[in-house]
Amino acid sequence: MGGSDGRRPTANRLRRPQWLVVLLAGCLLLLAGCGGGGTEPVDLGDPATLGMRTFAQWCAPCHGVEGEGNINALEAPALNAAGDSHLLTDAEILDGIVKGGTQEGSNMQPLGEFLLPEQQMAALYFVHTLWSDEQRATHEAAGGHTPATPAP
Repeated sequence: MGGSDGRRPTANRLRRPQWLVVLLAGCLLLLAGCGGGGTEPVDLGDPATLGMRTFAQWCAPCHGVEGEGNINALEAPALNAAGDSHLLTDAEILDGIVKGGTQEGSNMQPLGEFLLPEQQMAALYFVHTLWSDEQRATHEAAGGHTPATPAP
């Protein structure tokens, strides 16, 4: 009356190979829905929060949570008021983010391939918040500030 294992055969019971095929097909359908082919823009949130998140994830491991620098063997420079990053132009800072450091021989990994342009700009402006008011004024007076890029 039953199968060779003594259990009753049922229409709902799938054999292992069939179960695996169903599982794989389901995973493929889920992954197809996650494809990057959409044309809708990604909501990155407000620029201040994006800058803070980007800095925390990509910059803080070497430059410190508060941009204090010299927190590990890489000896990444301070980006806060204790450092002199305010003497660089925004273009130089962005170049350092994208291409890896602002000084020759820098150990900084280029982040251009990992960060969206919006994240790069947001991280730059977050670095501005780490400076004193006087340093921000010096940066602006020296022509270091790059005006915001117009939206496409």
